[in-house]
Amino acid sequence: MKRKNLLASGLAITLAAGLGFGFQHVSADDDKVPADTKVNLNQAIDNASKEQAGTVTSVELDTARNGQAYYEVDVNDDKAEYDVRVNADDGTVESRKDNDDDDDDNNQVPQPKVDIKTAAETALAQEKGATLTDISLDEDDGRLEYDVELRTDKDEIEVTVDAESGEVTYTEKESIHDDQDDDD
Repeated sequence: MKRKNLLASGLAITLAAGLGFGFQHVSADDDKVPADTKVNLNQAIDNASKEQAGTVTSVELDTARNGQAYYEVDVNDDKAEYDVRVNADDGTVESRKDNDDDDDDNNQVPQPKVDIKTAAETALAQEKGATLTDISLDEDDGRLEYDVELRTDKDEIEVTVDAESGEVTYTEKESIHDDQDDDD
């Protein structure tokens, strides 16, 4: 009986250690954002818009498991929302799928005065040398705004740009190294 308990305990410890390592590995990969891409945000938006007409509501720069950088561009045409994946090295549109959202009875997106490209440029002007990793059009207390995430070698920066005036209404900078210390 003791042998079974010892074997079960050993298996449980091994499994827990393996899951912990796997989680750490996945978490570490999620933080890897390409610093250099051949295709910039504006080109990714243009290429996605050629593939799918509508309002661009979100763009995220990410890395696939194989290490390939891509932009995920969300486009809404008032009937449906589409996820368009644009290769960050050559600008080709790799996939497009209808993001079937059963919760939305009405897919109409309010039209902001400031487009997503202008909001991105405004946010990037806040931090020279930063890479834009995510931008999305959101509504907060009835006001349209762009939530922007930037990244440098040292910091993650959150910027909010008013979608009506184009003004920066919020900026927060956090050291990447502080985050890594908390995870250990």
